[in-house]
Amino acid sequence: MNQTFLPPQCAAQSVGTANQLFIQLIQTLITAHCTIPQSNIWPNDYGPTAEKSDGEWFDFVVVGAGSAGCVVANRLSENPKWKVLLVEAGGDPPFESEVPAMSSANQRTEYDWQFYAESNTSCKALNDSCYWPRGKMLGGSSAMNGMLYVRGNDRDYDRWAEMGNKGWDFESVLPFFRKSENNHFSQFVYGDNGRYHSDSGSLNIDFFGEDPFEKTIIDAGIEDGYKFLSDINADKYIGYTKLQGTCYQGRRQSSAKAFLATAKNRTNLHVLKYGLVQKVLLNETNRAYGIEYRRNGKIIKAYAKKEVIVSAGAIMSPVILMLSGIGPKEELKKHEITPKYDLAVGKNLLDHIATTIFFQFDPTSTDPLAAYDNTYNLAIHSTGRLTNGPISTLSAFINIDKAKKIPNIQIQYSFFTKNASNLSAYIKKCRFYDEIATKLIDINQNHDIVVIMVTLLHPNSIGFMNLSGSSIYDKPNIFPNYFGAGDDLKTMISAIRHQVSYEKSKSYSGKHGKFVKLPLKECEGIEYDTDEYWECYIRYMAATNYHPIGTCKMGPQSDHEAVVDDRLRVRGVDGLRVIDASIMPYITSGNTNAPAIMIGEKGAEMVIEDNN
Repeated sequence: MNQTFLPPQCAAQSVGTANQLFIQLIQTLITAHCTIPQSNIWPNDYGPTAEKSDGEWFDFVVVGAGSAGCVVANRLSENPKWKVLLVEAGGDPPFESEVPAMSSANQRTEYDWQFYAESNTSCKALNDSCYWPRGKMLGGSSAMNGMLYVRGNDRDYDRWAEMGNKGWDFESVLPFFRKSENNHFSQFVYGDNGRYHSDSGSLNIDFFGEDPFEKTIIDAGIEDGYKFLSDINADKYIGYTKLQGTCYQGRRQSSAKAFLATAKNRTNLHVLKYGLVQKVLLNETNRAYGIEYRRNGKIIKAYAKKEVIVSAGAIMSPVILMLSGIGPKEELKKHEITPKYDLAVGKNLLDHIATTIFFQFDPTSTDPLAAYDNTYNLAIHSTGRLTNGPISTLSAFINIDKAKKIPNIQIQYSFFTKNASNLSAYIKKCRFYDEIATKLIDINQNHDIVVIMVTLLHPNSIGFMNLSGSSIYDKPNIFPNYFGAGDDLKTMISAIRHQVSYEKSKSYSGKHGKFVKLPLKECEGIEYDTDEYWECYIRYMAATNYHPIGTCKMGPQSDHEAVVDDRLRVRGVDGLRVIDASIMPYITSGNTNAPAIMIGEKGAEMVIEDNN
């Protein structure tokens, strides 16, 4: 082995064997590094072919390869007689998408739409206001989210049905959750909760690794009277739990990996990357017959014999509809867009707002080489902290009124040990202003830090979004209206007080757990622990939990805000559907990726039924 790769003093202390072993180790790590992204699993880009054949005909054109769009394209292309085009604005996911702990690294990059919401009632502690990341790559947001697999509860979907959406009650949607699911925890599939789970689907679901700090949190919850639930996706909804995620063998399982990678060799499925769809083509009778998109500076058309399906997500689906002339008539006229059909597109915007609080604890023992160990274990064994998500899978679902059996608050956690190397990355992601960042870094020099995100599950406040211009390149205006109605602020204050009261629990006090009072300029003159103080705190520290839905609302003809009917067909337009999280009439009780994939499954079956 040539020893010139090593420093002279290192080489001089070896007769050769040790050097050779270390170099082999380095080569092994380099090889493993190259195999983690798995770039060979993605479908080929149909874009170069499409650029040569402007105006090609397909049976179906699907817009958006996100959580739902990948499912739709997969299911439709199962019929070899149907020619399917899937158009995605981004490309293949990057290396960081594969590594669960690195998902936030994709934010503010080319793989992110980088939206911003307008809000004067929240996000004051953030230097760049209310930032709303959304995935712009194969898999969409499922390729950059926290991977937590939460369906919500039966009441969520029964409520949809009660709002006039036939076939969307819990018992009707449960088979579509199970259809996707490949759950690797056999006790869920074959145990008492077997009716809720399956191991025969394409979407790998499993538990993440353990975190040693979780016991402290769980013990405090049990002291408070809550139970530990083994499975939040069954029939019990209140308590502390360990969530499963869209992960397997230490790697992310995005919708693209589950539904596109497995279908990449189908000759009737064409996946076009870096195609920015700017409108749906409508004829004089308002029938959708194709799309117009931009790629490499060219404007290209693709035609659909049967249907155009928009699955571009809760932000871009309404944008595409409005640019096509489908939306609020007066709003379209402002941007000199000819109205084709007057619908409440962009209304009914709902999101989970989360307020972040911080606790400091006595430091746990840490290994200064842990970061290297974690990298090695990821590359070689697919284990270690890097295979965990950016947010702990420990979560609590509670109701401020303990007598109620449906949660209205979700609690999520992130853990940073003393002198944590990843704390600065977390602060950079959140973009806290300098005083807050400095305070947290100073505390972390001598203490562990636990980040607690208190999320409002059932907001009464409804926002909206609209166009800022007539070009697909114009970022939309997003107005979430956080805490704008009802008792939302009151519920959040009660939930935060409840979490801060855990200072007095045996579990927290045994580790000297203490709420961290942040330097919030406008709050400094207000008496601590008053409603006024917590309202001020919330307006600083509340921000999106990345779950926007509802902007192409599903509802009956009598619902003037409904954009699609219960078969997801756009009202007043033939041959056009929306199939993604934007159709939700109301938000579910938890992370929204699993419901979006279910919508893809159920929507695809409706398309198949209606076209057979």
